[in-house]
Order: sequence, then structure tokens, then C-alpha cells
Amino acid sequence: MRISTNMIFDQSMGAMQRQSAALLYTGQQIATGRKILTPADDPVASARALDVTQSRSVNTQFTTNQGAAEDALRLVEGQLTGVGDILQYARVRALEAGNAALSDREVQFIATDLRSQFDAMKALANTRDANGDYLFAGYRSADQPFNGTVDGGMSYAGDQGSRTMQVSPSRFMPTSFAGEDVFGEAGSGVFETLATFIQALEGPAAGRAAAITAAVEGIDDGLDNVLRVRAQIGSQLLEVDQLASIGSDLDVQYSDTLSRLQDLDYNEAVSRLTQQQTNLQAAQQSFMKITGLSLFNYLS
Repeated sequence: MRISTNMIFDQSMGAMQRQSAALLYTGQQIATGRKILTPADDPVASARALDVTQSRSVNTQFTTNQGAAEDALRLVEGQLTGVGDILQYARVRALEAGNAALSDREVQFIATDLRSQFDAMKALANTRDANGDYLFAGYRSADQPFNGTVDGGMSYAGDQGSRTMQVSPSRFMPTSFAGEDVFGEAGSGVFETLATFIQALEGPAAGRAAAITAAVEGIDDGLDNVLRVRAQIGSQLLEVDQLASIGSDLDVQYSDTLSRLQDLDYNEAVSRLTQQQTNLQAAQQSFMKITGLSLFNYLS
């Protein structure tokens, strides 16, 4: 086989171009820290990395939702703590009103105090979150749920819904509670209990003992209801903590998998870069020698 000068030139030039391309690719790997620069470099690993990245993104969204759910639940828990404190205080005042040694004026002071507690509990029942939604209105979160007064009675404008938030692939967690589920129905809940008791204290002394007994029983029922909801919230907060821990572990696993698929072994890459530089220099020197040959070189 006859080897022409052009063939030798083309082969030498091709070798240098391949060496230069390999050197450039390795340099890009080192600059980006990635061993896969395009999907064509490793289609299988690239597809796997895309799947893992998407799964990690979904997990991150659930982590965000878990934080939002925890914030919402703690806000509700805080309001219910206040409601429980008011009911406990009202119970104490109701028992004090049963003291036969109290004058009518002192009983009126208790009634006035309880009117303030009624208004305070109404304010808690109409609490809004950071988005302006009422906590205890169910799905009708734009409407103030509790309206009315001690003398005019209370009405509930919400519904029985409970807004939820997805905190895992299979868990939609309630983050709000219907007002009637917490405070009881407008005609028979804690508001009606307090209103009836206040009116009894402000009325004739006859029948006051029965009113006190009914008030204490109604307040106790209200406290039990509030404690039930708080227990549910406590259970949900524990669940959120567990889901957050699982999500954190998953994120670490996804990160490790992506690192194995994408991250560059710098020691190997730098060693390869050095070798490629050496090979390119050798190819360049060889090319220079070959192109410098002439017929006189052969005849000398």
C-alpha cells in the first residue's frame, strides 16, 4: 500500500484534532464539575439523573408544604390555647358567682367580666391567618364565621369543611377546622353557654344556682371539645415532624445518587487532563517533524 504525503498529513492532523477535542472536553468537565456534559455522553445515566432530579423536586415541594402545614397548625393551636384559657377562667368565675356571700353588685362585676371574655373568645374564633383567611370558617374562609353578641345571640357563617394540604404522596393533612366543630353549634355551643349564663347573672337572683350548674357543665363540655381538637393537632404536628425527617433522609439519598451520576472525580480528571496535554504535545511535535521532511532529508 502506497502512503502519500497527503495521507500522512491528514492522519497527523486528525490525531491532533482528536487530542484537542478530548483535552477541551476534559477541561469543560473540570470547569463544570460534571462528568456528563450532554445527554449523548451517557444516555442511561442522564435519564436516571433526570428521574432523580424530578423526584427530588417533588420531595422538596412536600417539605415546603410540611413547613406551611406546621405553621398553620401551630397558629390554630395557639388560638385554641387562648380559648381554653378563657373557658378555664370563665369556669372559675362561674364557681365564684355561686358564693352566697356575694352582693348583687359583685355578681354584676362577674357578669361584666364575662362579657369581656365572651368578646375575647369571639375575636379568637374569628382569627385570620397571614393570607387573610379565617381559621375557623371551613371552606368559606373569606367570610367571618362568628357574628353576634351576648344579647343578640351568635350565628355561624362558615361551613363544615376543613382545608387540607398535601404533605406526602398519599397524605392530605387538615390545616383548618370548622368553627362549629371547635366551638359547638351556634345555638348550643360555648358562646350560647356563656351568653345564657351572663344574662342569668344580670337577672334576678332566683334560679341563679341552676344557671351556674348549667354554665359549668357547658363550659366543661366546651373545654373537652377544645382539648379534643388540640390533641388532634398535636398528633398531626408529630406526623409532620416524622414526614420532615423522612423527607430529609430522602433528600440526602437523592443528593448522593445525583452525585454518583453527575459529579466529576477531580483526581481522575486532572490526571487525564495531564496525560491528554502530554499526548497533544507529542502529536504536535510529531506533526512538525513530519511536515518538515523534504526530499533533501531523504537524500542527505
